[in-house]
Amino acid sequence: MAVYSNNNANPADIQQHLHSIIALLQPEDTLKMACRLESLHPGRIRYLVVITTKSDPSRLTNNKEESCLLGIDCKQIEANLGLVLPILADTKIKLDGDGGFSITIDETYHIFKPISVQAMWSSLQTLHRAADDARLGNFFKESKTHAWTINYSKRINSDQSCLNEWNALDGLTSRRPPSPDLCSEPRDIIETKELIKTKLKEIMTSVDLDEVTSKVIRTKLEQELDRELTDFKSFIDEEMLVILGQLDTATEIFPYLYLGSEWNASNLEELKAKGVGKILNVTREIDNFYPGDFDYYNIRVYDDDSSEMLKHLDKTYRYIGKAM
Repeated sequence: MAVYSNNNANPADIQQHLHSIIALLQPEDTLKMACRLESLHPGRIRYLVVITTKSDPSRLTNNKEESCLLGIDCKQIEANLGLVLPILADTKIKLDGDGGFSITIDETYHIFKPISVQAMWSSLQTLHRAADDARLGNFFKESKTHAWTINYSKRINSDQSCLNEWNALDGLTSRRPPSPDLCSEPRDIIETKELIKTKLKEIMTSVDLDEVTSKVIRTKLEQELDRELTDFKSFIDEEMLVILGQLDTATEIFPYLYLGSEWNASNLEELKAKGVGKILNVTREIDNFYPGDFDYYNIRVYDDDSSEMLKHLDKTYRYIGKAM
């Protein structure tokens, strides 16, 4: 289970919200994620929640968990249901270009704006995994899956103002122009995008990403570049996600083994802090960044689904074993 809010939130309040949310769930269901959202109304506390069920084998389809998205409004010690959306195979998740993302399921459309950049990044990963499972499990409305979510739909009890915000969100919707043809972009647009990339990374590494929203970062970016960037909203949001992926720390697999990205491999400070001595570089696209500082072993394959990895298993296993 993951709970995403921001560092300004009172831990006691978050704990109370979590207790209230869990109290709404059926005993056999599991809370996977709770992400606090911005609201059009000051003081309103809203959470986007993802739940799954697999305690009952009859609820498993093609060995994939069925997931459901809940919109929950919290008032002191009370939590009310405002939205119930089974996650189906036709689920589409897109950045909305204004610091949030849209979810379309069975032709219903909703926009959500997480309370911080980090919360948006983390919740998107959870939602994409649930949507991938729905596609692999062929969960469609016509296939009669997600019968267990009917009990939640019957218990929707948020007040009308909250329901309006869950189902309309007109004030948060951004009207995006069609994406431009990259092949015919004017030179000044290309140069502006390159400038945005550079300055955006500088800003994101200088702020607490648990505290700020995408809109705050974009405003700071406009101030730094001394120009209005409304036409680049979608590009900025997409670039934020790329940078967030780069800024993620390497994942510890075992005490002696980390799995990291190109960013981790190029971050000398992180490598030294983790005591890394040997680096297994399984790419053709990325060079060895510090050949004088670390022992490298290279497997030169392209980072795509067509690369045959199994034939390299023995050599890489031996190298990791030697490092251990």
